Amino acid sequence: MNDGWEHTISDIITLHDYEESGEALSRRYADKEAVINNKIAFSNWKYAMAQGYEYRGQPILISEFGGIAFKSEEGWGYGNQVESDDAFIQRFRSITEAIKDLDYVCGYCYTQVSDVQQEVNGLLTEDRKPKIDMDIIREINLTRRKSACES
Repeated sequence: MNDGWEHTISDIITLHDYEESGEALSRRYADKEAVINNKIAFSNWKYAMAQGYEYRGQPILISEFGGIAFKSEEGWGYGNQVESDDAFIQRFRSITEAIKDLDYVCGYCYTQVSDVQQEVNGLLTEDRKPKIDMDIIREINLTRRKSACES
C-alpha cells in the first residue's frame, strides 16, 4: 500500500495534507467524489488514486496532517512556523475541526508526535517534553462527531 496518495489496491484510502487553514482544507475536501475520482489533487499536487485504479468504497483517513513547527532556526515543519502557543493552538484547532467535520473521513493522524532530528514539527520535543498543553490538544481531539465509519 502507498500511504498518502496514489492508491492502487488497498483496504483503506489514506491521504496526507499539510494545509495550514481549516477553511481551505474544508473547501478542498467538500466534494468527496472529486477527491476520490481524481478530479482534484486533494493536497494541491497528489491524487487519491493511481492512474488506472478506482475507489471501491474503502474507509478514508487523513493519515498525516499538521506538522506545525514553532519558529526556529534549528529545523523545519510543514507550512509557516508559528511564534506562540496561541498561534499553534489556533492552527491545530482549525485544521483538526475541519477534518472532523468531513463526514466521509473515518479517522486522522497528526504528524508528528515528537520532533525527530531536523523535523521540529512534533507535539513533543525530541526528548518527549510537551510543547503545548496536552489537555488542550486532548480537548480538541475528544470533541465527538459521528463519522461515516460508525454504524
